Amino acid sequence: MMNVLYIVWKPDDDIGVPIIDEQHHAIVATINSLYYFIQEGWGLSALAPTLNIIKSYSSFHFKTEEGILAKAGYPELHKHIMAQKQFIKDVDAAAQEAIDYKDPFILLKFLKNWWVSHLKKEHLEYAVNLDKLKEKSDD
Repeated sequence: MMNVLYIVWKPDDDIGVPIIDEQHHAIVATINSLYYFIQEGWGLSALAPTLNIIKSYSSFHFKTEEGILAKAGYPELHKHIMAQKQFIKDVDAAAQEAIDYKDPFILLKFLKNWWVSHLKKEHLEYAVNLDKLKEKSDD
């Protein structure tokens, strides 16, 4: 039996904010679903539904992050919001490239690279502010 997971969730991937962690699981599930459909031979026909889900859900997720970061007084909030807007443009470009080259792996690879960057780079940048927010909520 083939491994149908493209991204394997590890406990270290949790950042400790339950709603964000839960949303991250959904994003990974969507990326893994695209991989599954490609493995099953769906190819380009799997792109449109995945693209719709990832764009809608990431916007929802980004709005959640934005609210949490605003509440925590994150000083780079504007930069974070701009990165979110750029993601939507970039995912559209990756999807168009996948269609142009008839290669759904282009979108899949883009999404995985974005995921790793989003989780590791962006979340590390504002982890201190999230810790402050968690401390406030514990009081």
